[in-house]
Amino acid sequence: MTAKFETLVVVADGGGARAFQERRRHGPLDEMADWAETAPESERHGSGAHGGTVYGRAGSGRSNIYSAAPAVAAEQKFLSRFADRINRAATAGEFTSLVLIAPPKALGILREGLNPAAYGRIEVSDAHDRMIETADDLRLRLRSLRVPD
Repeated sequence: MTAKFETLVVVADGGGARAFQERRRHGPLDEMADWAETAPESERHGSGAHGGTVYGRAGSGRSNIYSAAPAVAAEQKFLSRFADRINRAATAGEFTSLVLIAPPKALGILREGLNPAAYGRIEVSDAHDRMIETADDLRLRLRSLRVPD
């Protein structure tokens, strides 16, 4: 089975994700509008409830009873869902190689969520926030990642 395109380039952070296809190596990047996702506002800021804080009897300290802040948990949920989408595309053979570009924490969550079929296709990754860059900027960035100075 032949892949539909050469490389899937994913650019993400905790609040959104974009994907580009590169039909041939070093060719132009085409944004895949149907892959663009933004975490719902309700997820990005948690539930809004303040029931997760306890106050100690002695002193003025307080503790969060949750293992992670609601916003952090929402970021993990969003990125894990996006990783599932990458997994489905890899399993279907839609791309040959994968490029991940995200801030370090988000990059780690994405990698963690990938199955072996998708993880084995990672060609290169970049631990930076590049969500606002254009397709042309990302193409140049990708070229420099593939051929380091």
